[in-house]
Parts: sequence; structure tokens; C-alpha cells
Amino acid sequence: MGRGSSIRSLADLDAGEDLSADVLVIGGGPAGLTVARELGGSGREVLLLESGGLDEDPSAEDLNTTRAEPGNWSPAQEARRRDYHGDQTRLWSHETQGYGVRCRLMGGSTQSWAGKSAAFDDIDYEARDWVPNSGWPIDAAELEDPLEQAAKALNLGPNCYGDALWDRLRRDPPQPEPDRAVLGSFFWQFARSTIAPMEVMQCGREFLKAMPAHVRVLTGATVLELLTTGDGQGIRAVRVADGTGRQREIAARTVVLAASAIENARLLLASRATHRNGIGNAHDAVGRYLMDHPCAVVARFAPDDITRMAAHYGFFGLKTDQGVAMYMRGLAPSAQVQRREGLLNCAAFMPGVRAADDPLPAAKRLVKRQSDRPLEDLRAVLRSPGIVAKGLGRMAVQSRHVPKGLSRFAVEQVVRFRPGFAAEEYLTGGMPHKLVGLDIQAVCEQVPEPENRVRLADETDRHGQPLPLVRWKVGAAEMRTLARFGGLIAEEFARAGLPVPVIEDWIRDGQGDVAVIDMAHSAGTTRMSADPAKGVVDADCRVHGMANLYVAGASVFPTSGHANPTLMIVALATRLAGHLGQQAKARSAARNAA
Repeated sequence: MGRGSSIRSLADLDAGEDLSADVLVIGGGPAGLTVARELGGSGREVLLLESGGLDEDPSAEDLNTTRAEPGNWSPAQEARRRDYHGDQTRLWSHETQGYGVRCRLMGGSTQSWAGKSAAFDDIDYEARDWVPNSGWPIDAAELEDPLEQAAKALNLGPNCYGDALWDRLRRDPPQPEPDRAVLGSFFWQFARSTIAPMEVMQCGREFLKAMPAHVRVLTGATVLELLTTGDGQGIRAVRVADGTGRQREIAARTVVLAASAIENARLLLASRATHRNGIGNAHDAVGRYLMDHPCAVVARFAPDDITRMAAHYGFFGLKTDQGVAMYMRGLAPSAQVQRREGLLNCAAFMPGVRAADDPLPAAKRLVKRQSDRPLEDLRAVLRSPGIVAKGLGRMAVQSRHVPKGLSRFAVEQVVRFRPGFAAEEYLTGGMPHKLVGLDIQAVCEQVPEPENRVRLADETDRHGQPLPLVRWKVGAAEMRTLARFGGLIAEEFARAGLPVPVIEDWIRDGQGDVAVIDMAHSAGTTRMSADPAKGVVDADCRVHGMANLYVAGASVFPTSGHANPTLMIVALATRLAGHLGQQAKARSAARNAA
């Protein structure tokens, strides 16, 4: 740990201990940890409050309870949510989290992500006449340096996500390819742990490995309310509860709210002692404009096309000064097509479809004695002994008995020269799977719609705090974009001489249900806007009308793009930390001048 740094549980501290802070950061996810890390070297004393602990815990998970409005989900959507999100984190359930996927521990959402990272496109910052409420008060150029810093923090390679990456890879793209004026390449990177390179980065573990100086961390510290100054224009302290329910106040000069798009809105709305409708909510914007990334299967390839398409839209390794970065290639419509056809920004990737008798999950259920159908699972294992043996062999190679230096060298060589093999290892935890097809999944941005929102429910949690109540619906613009995107892919693949996927019935015939769900990429509930009447925070992420309250995280996004949000979250948090660091320097200069 760095000089002056510490990590303790709030419940273990004496009631009379002074916990006041220069900068108080609420939330130990990637946003809060970034602010704390970047400020740790600036001389400002930082206190970070995390509601959970160092590991997932049922008691902390209970505080993630989120209600969805009646009728928010169809039965098909509920089933897909359980299937899609159920394996991401040990404690999540649709019944508890009726919207979103939150993890309440050090590291936050990076406990359950796949490490998938990308930056926004230039068009995402623009005010577009076909996207209501679009436009950022900052542009891509203002985030160029913070994005570079964010990429390093997430152990990523260069921030290059389009066809320009081929030059860096020193190779031509696989041929044939679609017309780039219509469909270009889009690449995602994967944030790999610096501790165990074939694992996904968990930001809490990375932070604790190298605790910055001047940062104290309190776990088991749940913030219940923001307490304002007498004039209501600043925050003087927060009211916080420990795991036993004991409450106390913690004073701070500056407060950064970094607790997720759901919790940021909930805390602002629940802080009503001075502001009747909640802090920052003079224009009824807090909690509104909730966005996610609607996702749907738009087309499918036959099993015979798996190998060829995986070579075109698979994984590529890029050697960098820091190691080898892993990129996954997908597709995205050009900005020209988006403008011409009035489409939302979107992208497609191609995951394999697992067989119903995939042997690895069956083997894991048998080993853990969790199988409801042991005979069927045993038959699946016996039918594919090679896949099971391959998986067990990979687990042995990752054993802690293999020297770390040798293991890391081997991993880097595999990522560079066999990226497809490395990606399978990385994304499946060493467990290969039996595949029977290849989906084309499309994900798109969502129109910032004010009726999609987080409100306070009548039901309360164990601390007496109102639960978040969520309304989230996918609109006509999103469905039209997803459908048209599927059609464009089929048209361009046919023109280029690539295998033509089979378009889904809901697109081709306008029949059948498509279960579009949230992708756990919640955003927009404290949106950034130059006009206080149209948002919650300004371009510096300061809450309008509040002198010392800032917000970090995807909740400040005015629009959501299609890119997975964590890289952008870390970039904006880096930019915010720089702003707060400059404030400290200005105050110090003023004192010295006096």
C-alpha cells in the first residue's frame, strides 16, 4: 500500500473516530477507483466508501434489489435475462435485480464483465436530428488524452477500433470483405488482468495490489443520504450505515458520486431534506433518460460456415510495448449510412452457439454435484470425451504450480500468434465448448427517452431507503435499426461473395417475438448537459447548482453509443480527477500568493 493508504471495514471503527475527507468518493467500481487512483498522487486526501466488501456477499447483494415497473418485461424477456445474465455473477437473480446487473464489492461491475472494451465513435458526440436529445457538451478531442490513460489503466492496447487497425497489425483484412462505405470493421479489446493474464481484469484487485498514497478505503459503508450546507448549494457530509446498521455522518470538502447509473440517481432522489425533489433535480431530470444497449440476434450462419467466418470475424493479437493486446473483429454501419438511413449507431459480433449437449457444463455440474439430470449429463460427457479432456488439460496448464514468468511468457505468445485459441481460453475460463452454429448478434445505442427512468419505490431496503423502481422499454428506433442492420449485413455479404446468413424471422417476415433485453450497460440517469434544464451535471461532471458535488460513471452519458461503457467510464473519471487535481493546485497557489 502507498504512503498514508489503508483499507478497513466501517463496522470495525470506533464511533468517535474522525473520518472527514478532502475528497469523498462514493462507490468502489471502475469509476470511483479511477478517481481515487488518479487523485492519490495529487496530494489530495481521498476517502473511498464501498458498500460491499472485498468479495461478493449475500448481505451486500440484498442491497442491490431493484424493482421493475409491472409489464416492463415479457415472459420471453424474463427467460432470456435469466439465461444471459445468470452466469455472469454468482449472486445475481432476475427476481432481485429486475433491471441491470450490479455487483456490490470492491471492483463493482468488473466482477462480472468479460473485459470487452471500446471507445465511442466521433458521431456519438454529435447532436443528430434523427436522434432526439442527442449531443454532448464535449467532443472526442477533449477525451483523447483521458482515453489513452484509461487504456493503460485497463491493460489495453492502442485505442484503434476501425479498419485502421489493419495497418497496426501489419496485415491485410481477410478477403473478400463488405464495402467499407456501407459496413466497416469494428474491433473490441479485452481488459486482461495484470495479476493473472488469462483472466478478466477485476478493478478492485488491481487497485488493492498497488494502493495509491493518500487514499483510505472503507468497506461495508453504505451511503444513505447526501447532507447539504445550510444554503442547499453544497454538500457538507454524507449519512452512512455500516453492516450492523449503525449510522454516522462523514464530512467532506468535495464529494464524487460514483455508485452506478441506478444508485447515483437513487441517492440524489433520496436526499430530500433541503431539496424537496432530490438534489440536482430542480428540472426533474434525475433518473430520466435511462439507456442501455438493446441486443438481439439478427441472423445466423450454418455450422459449415463457422470456421470460415471465425477467420474473418474472430480474434487478432497485436504486439505492444506493454505486451500483446487482443482484439475481436465485428461490423458496424458507416457514419454515412447512419446519416442517410436515420439509423442509431450499432455493431455486430458473432458468438458461437453452444450445443444442447455441450459436455463441459455437464461435467462441471457433475463434479459440483449440482446436476438435476445426472444420467443425461453423464451421457453428454461420454459422447465428447475429447472436449472434456482438452478442458481439463488447459486447467492443468493454468495451475499455480507453473512458474509465473513462464506462464506469462506462454500466454503472451499464444495471444499474439493464436489469438482465436487465446480468446476461447480467456472468455470461457479454459473450458472449450461444443458449437453447432454462429449467431450474428447486433447491439445498438438507445434513444435517450425521458420516460425510461429510475424512480423511488414505496418498498424500502433494510436501512429504510426506498428501492429503485425502473421503467426501461425499447422503442421503434432501436427495433428499426436492429432489423435494418441485419438486412444490410445479408445484402453486403451476398455482394462480397461471403457466406450469406439466414435472417431471423422477426426481420424477414415481421413475425415472431424477439426478446430484447438490457445488456447490463446502464447509463444516462444524471446526464451531462450545458443547459441545467436539460441535464444533471455540467461538462466537468459537477451537479448543476451544487458547488462541490460531482458524478462519475456512465450515468453522465448524454447518449450511449454502442460500445461497452467501461473504457469511456474510466476516461471520463480520469478527466474528472484531473479537474479536481487542478482545483487543489489553484487553492494552493492562492494560499501561497496570500
